[in-house]
Amino acid sequence: MTESRKRSNIVPITIDPRATNALKYRPEFCKLVIDLSRQGHFPEEWCTQIEISLSTMYNWATRYPAFDEACRVAWTALTSYWTQELIEAARGNNCDRKILFEVIRRRFPDTWGASAKNTVGHFTSCVDAASSTIPNEPDFSTWTIGELRSELAELRSGSRYSEAERSLG
Repeated sequence: MTESRKRSNIVPITIDPRATNALKYRPEFCKLVIDLSRQGHFPEEWCTQIEISLSTMYNWATRYPAFDEACRVAWTALTSYWTQELIEAARGNNCDRKILFEVIRRRFPDTWGASAKNTVGHFTSCVDAASSTIPNEPDFSTWTIGELRSELAELRSGSRYSEAERSLG
């Protein structure tokens, strides 16, 4: 999530040297933030349950890779939860759709904001960028069908593939 460093994305920018709750961190907090997000609770509630500040949460995400991953998963689950709420509202759920959409637009600007970045086009460009960073990987996009088939045949004939994998193609 390097495209946006907004507070709402739960991704820390730097370690806060004033943080004093580093010793309070426990690995079970990873599951807690995911569980709370699946219930629609925002990061402020996660922090309330853990009894820490938002800045401590950001610092933990910097210090503890498992917690960082949990926050990313939780943010995705939270986005999914509120997107589903918006879909239900559009289907006639008894709520003020305009208020709900405004909350979602402000809380999830990368998905619902005016300059949304979580789009298929953005995802595709991220995948393309990631695939182009593999060392010594040929650029298959420039290969002809014949070259691709030849490479595939060579890979299939290798000893690292089982009979089942060879039979697939």
